[in-house]
Amino acid sequence: MAESVKKIYAEAMFQLCEERGITCQASEELETVGAVFEQNPDFVKVLRSPLVDMEEKKKLLENVFAGQLSDTAADFLCVVTEKGRADCVPDICREFKALWYRQQNIIEVSVTTAMPLSEALEQKLHRKLEETLGKTVIMHTAVDKALIGGIIVKYDNTELDSSVRGRLDRLKSQIDGIIA
Repeated sequence: MAESVKKIYAEAMFQLCEERGITCQASEELETVGAVFEQNPDFVKVLRSPLVDMEEKKKLLENVFAGQLSDTAADFLCVVTEKGRADCVPDICREFKALWYRQQNIIEVSVTTAMPLSEALEQKLHRKLEETLGKTVIMHTAVDKALIGGIIVKYDNTELDSSVRGRLDRLKSQIDGIIA
């Protein structure tokens, strides 16, 4: 149920923003909104509480996001809150971002290595990923010494694990399969 709710709201907001020509701006605003909602569960509880009337909820939203949101984004938040879906806001914002990225041909890629990549190697990897995936890549890097060596690349629902730890784990599974 929550899956369809986030899609319906995100798609409705996306279409509205497209019509008004503010999709890029709305994407940035909703990223901020999603973070505020995720980091403040008590704020969400107040917005969902039947003890707080809608006018007070609207004033609270105005105070929290004063000067940070377009009228479209502010109105959208009020509608979502009025419909009792404030707890879905972070998911709606993520879904909106996914729609925006899809339209702009952007993909987020997570790269984990055993040691930090040099600037030159990071740029080379970034170019290679863009060339291979045919999209603009937003690359997030992390270091995990437990990998021992190699690299793990994750995007969408794909994981490419060429780490030493990954190879050892696969070898162990093969051996366990033979012995068992």
